[in-house]
Amino acid sequence: MRLFSWIITALVLLLGTAWVALALALTGAGPEGAHLVRALLALVLAGAAVAVWRRGSRWAAVAVVVLGCAATWGWVRTVQPSEQRDWAPDLARAARAEVDGTRVTIHDVRDFRYRSTSDWDTSWYTATYDTRELTGAWFIVEPFSGVWGAAHTMVSFGFADGRYVVFSVEVRREKGETFSALGGLFRQFELIYVVGDERDLVQLRSNHRKDDVYLYPVDASKERIASFFLDMVARMNALHARPEFYDTLSSNCTTNLVHHVEKVSAVDVPYDHRTLLPAYSDALAYELGLIEKDAPLEVVRARHRINAKAMAANGLPDFSRRIRESQATAVSAP
Repeated sequence: MRLFSWIITALVLLLGTAWVALALALTGAGPEGAHLVRALLALVLAGAAVAVWRRGSRWAAVAVVVLGCAATWGWVRTVQPSEQRDWAPDLARAARAEVDGTRVTIHDVRDFRYRSTSDWDTSWYTATYDTRELTGAWFIVEPFSGVWGAAHTMVSFGFADGRYVVFSVEVRREKGETFSALGGLFRQFELIYVVGDERDLVQLRSNHRKDDVYLYPVDASKERIASFFLDMVARMNALHARPEFYDTLSSNCTTNLVHHVEKVSAVDVPYDHRTLLPAYSDALAYELGLIEKDAPLEVVRARHRINAKAMAANGLPDFSRRIRESQATAVSAP
């Protein structure tokens, strides 16, 4: 029993000081990288805890680490998100919208043309969409090559005039900054709703990053799809007034989509590990009936993998139509 208590105490001290070190190193870190000097304060905490423990007070040592964690947590909460940073070029503008009844005018829709993942022509435009003209929504999943369970998810909305607009919830990187899932736990990145043309946001992933991309028609009524679209627009606008941090666990690309779905869908989305491992989020959508279920999941996945069609349609003005060839529009009865 004494050995067990010793092990538990050691684990508490180790995990507590490790968390403090990571929080001090990563919270608010930007392009300059982790604040390693600041993280050395965790060694002071560890030393104090060990010194107290050696004097024979195991519970006092635990209390030292708990108080250190609480103090660090309090400091972390003082770090606030901002809209004013030196943003990476592809994230320099954040889309915003004006809503007038069923008409939504979105400014700074991204429409880059890529020669590679690091070489592109920049372009943004303003466009007006009418929710009465919605023809469907598509759930997009991009599993990351070589990273188990990791993926990016997006939603695209189609309109009767043949236009498509994609909403992508992402980290807003600063110039010289790279994404880190660990940093995403410690207020390192702001959250942004990127709105863009499919020839940008889809083609970048399928044709240039060479990741698998799946494009699933959402099985929902036109009314629910319109509500989904407007809810995403409202949250996008809210981020201008009140910026937020991206969080790897609670506010990532997929968890944000889940929140929108829960607000406008008749389906309750349960807490599920597949929202944290979004490469499998299509399996959850399949089980909930949010995408078609007329065949086994692997058959549905194969049917909606668009890479070959995307490569064939590379750079063409009718890219969106071509990647949907043989896909049925998925607006069903209410």
